[in-house]
Amino acid sequence: MPSIRFGGIASGLDTESIIKDMMRVERLPVDKLKQKRQTIEWQRDSYREMNLLLTSFRDKTLNMRLQSTYTSKITNSSNSDKVTATAAATAGNVSYTLSKVEQLATSATNSSSDTISKSGKINTTDQLYSIKDNFQSGAFQWKDTGEGIQEQINVNAAGKEFTLKSPLTGSIDNINSVNVSGTAYTVVESADELTEGSNQVFIDKETGKMSFSNEIVQDSKINVDYTSSVNDTVSLSKAGNKVSLSSVGITQIKSISVDGQVISIDEDGNSTSEDYPFTLDKETGKITFANELKAGSKVEVSYHHNYFEFEMATHKDSGQVSEKFLFDGKASLSKVMDTVNKSDLGVNMFYDEFSDKVTMTRTDTGNFNAAGNEIDFMGSSFLTEGLKLSEGNEKGGVNAKFILNGLETERTSNNFTVGGVTFTLKDKFDSTAGDPPVTVSVQNDTTKAFDNIKKFVEDYNELIDKLQGTMKEEKYRDYAPLTDEEREALSDDEIEKWEEKARSGLLRNDQTLSSLLNQMRMDFYTPVAGEGDSMFNQLSAIGITTTANYLDGGKLQINEEKLKEALEKDADGVYNLFAADGPTSSEQGIARRLRDSLSNSITTITQRAGNGMQTNSQFTLGKNLDEINSRITDMEARLTEKEDRFWKQFTAMETAMQRMNDQMNYMMSQLGMSTNA
Repeated sequence: MPSIRFGGIASGLDTESIIKDMMRVERLPVDKLKQKRQTIEWQRDSYREMNLLLTSFRDKTLNMRLQSTYTSKITNSSNSDKVTATAAATAGNVSYTLSKVEQLATSATNSSSDTISKSGKINTTDQLYSIKDNFQSGAFQWKDTGEGIQEQINVNAAGKEFTLKSPLTGSIDNINSVNVSGTAYTVVESADELTEGSNQVFIDKETGKMSFSNEIVQDSKINVDYTSSVNDTVSLSKAGNKVSLSSVGITQIKSISVDGQVISIDEDGNSTSEDYPFTLDKETGKITFANELKAGSKVEVSYHHNYFEFEMATHKDSGQVSEKFLFDGKASLSKVMDTVNKSDLGVNMFYDEFSDKVTMTRTDTGNFNAAGNEIDFMGSSFLTEGLKLSEGNEKGGVNAKFILNGLETERTSNNFTVGGVTFTLKDKFDSTAGDPPVTVSVQNDTTKAFDNIKKFVEDYNELIDKLQGTMKEEKYRDYAPLTDEEREALSDDEIEKWEEKARSGLLRNDQTLSSLLNQMRMDFYTPVAGEGDSMFNQLSAIGITTTANYLDGGKLQINEEKLKEALEKDADGVYNLFAADGPTSSEQGIARRLRDSLSNSITTITQRAGNGMQTNSQFTLGKNLDEINSRITDMEARLTEKEDRFWKQFTAMETAMQRMNDQMNYMMSQLGMSTNA
C-alpha cells in the first residue's frame, strides 16, 4: 500500500505536482514501450483475424474436392405414385423400366388368436404375479431362483470378458455349471487363479461379469446355470409389525435378522424363534411379526423367489436370431413388451385393450426364412398359452417382386439400390394387364453443380476483397496508441475514433498475405496436367476468367452459359479440374492447390501470431511481448525507486527549511521582534 506523503509544509511548494512533472519526463521511455506493446497486440489480433478468414475458405475447398459437388444426379419417374428414385453421384446417366410390381414387401405380423384375459382386461402396469390368475391357464410356468437359472450369452465378437444379463432382482448364490458351445468350464474363486489356455472362468457374483482364461471365439454360445437370491434390508420409519419385501412370489427365506439378531427358521423358512415369531405371505412378500418392532428397527432378509421365462427367435439376413427373457413376478406386461421391443429380435409388440389381444410385428420387411415363419415362439408357454400367439397366425413377411429392365427379381425391402440408383416401390402395377410401365431416368444435376461452383467463386472474390482491403489500409503514423494519461483526457467516443486510426494499416503490404495472393492466382491459372482426355485443363475452358479491372486483384468472373455447357458435356472433367490428385502441384486440381497454399500461409501466420491455445513463448510476436513486458517491469521498478528518491530529497529540503525557520523565529523572539508582523 503506497505511503501517504505531505509536501510543501515548510517551503509552501506544491511538491506533489513538481515530482509528478519530473516523473512524467522519466516515464516517457515506459510509455513508448507500452505503446509498442499495444501495437504488437493489435498486430497479433489482426493476423489471427486473417487466419480465421483463411481457415474458413480452406474448409470450403473440401466441398470442391468432392465428386458429388459436380456430378450430383437428378432422377425422373414417369409415375411417382408407383415408383420413386434417387441417385448417387456415382450413378450413370441411364434409364430403367419397371414393367411390373407383382407385390410389395411387407412385415411379418402375428396377433393373439383369442382374448388373453379370463375376464375383463389386462392392466399392463400391474405386477404379473398379482394378476397371474387373470391370464388363461398355463400362461406361467414359475421357476424358483433357488433351484437354478439358465442363461445363454450369444458371442457377437471374440473376447475374454462377458457379462450375464442378470435380468432378475438379486445376486448370484452359486454357479452350478458353465459351458461354451458344449465345452465345460471350471469355475474358479478369483481372477488370479485363471490359467492361460485352460478352460476356466471367474464370475463376479455381484456384477455378473465373466472372465475367461482363453479367448471365446465369435458366434459361440455361453451357457451358465446358477442360483440367485435377493438380500433386502428394511428400516422401519415408525413402530409396527409389518415388513414388505422388494419381490413377490417368495419361495423360501434363507435367513432373517432383526437389528443384527439372527432369527431361527426351519428348513422351509418358517420362524422357530420365540423372540421374533413371524408369518410370511409368499404371494405378496409381506412379513408379519407377532410382536411390534420399535421405530428404527432394521430387518435383513435373504430369500429366493419365483420367476418365469420365455424364448423367441426371428430371422434376418445373417440367419436366425434367438433371445431368452427372464422376469420377476413383479414385472408388468408393459415392462415385458418394452424389453422385447428393445431387444435384437427386431419386433414390436403391443397390447390392444379393446380387443384384449397382443399384436407383434417385425420391424423389417421381407421373407428371411423360406422354410417357415419370420417369428418363432420356441414353444414358450407365456407366448403361446398366456398371449395366445401361434406361428400359424403369422401374416405378411413377403418380399417385393418386380420386373426391372426385363429381369424378374425380388427384394426384402421396398427400398433397394441398383447401380447407384435407390428405388422406392409404392404400389403394384402390371404392364401386361394394361398398366403403363414406369420409367426412371437419371441425368446430371447441372444446376446444383453450377450453384456450387458459383458460390465458391463468390467466396474467393470476397476473400480477395478482405485481403486486399487489409493490405491497402492507410497507415496513420501520427496516431500512436494512447497512453494512460492521454486516455483519461479523452471521451469514449474520442478514444474509439483515435484507436480506429491507430489500428489502421498494421498489415499494410504484409509479405505473407501478398505472397498468398500471388500463389492463389497461380493456383487458379496454371493448367492442370495429367492423364485423361478431358478438354478442361484450365479455368478459362469452363468459362471462368479474371475481371478486366486489374485493380480487382485477380477476382474471377463467370460466363454462365459456358460453365453450364461444360458441366453438361463433361461433369467429370470439371470435377478433375478442381479435385484431381497427383504427386506434383501441376498435376493437382485447383481446389487441392488452394488447400496446400492456404495451409502453408496459415502455418506461417500462426508461427508469427500464434493462436488462442498457444503461450507467448510459442510464436514470434508473443516472444516480443514477453520481452517488452520484462523491460517494462524492470523500468517500473527503477521509476519507483527514483520517485522515492525525489520524495526523500524534497523531504530533506523541507526539514532543513523548517529548521532554519525555527532558528529565525528564535532569534527574532530574542530581539523582541515578532515574525508574525
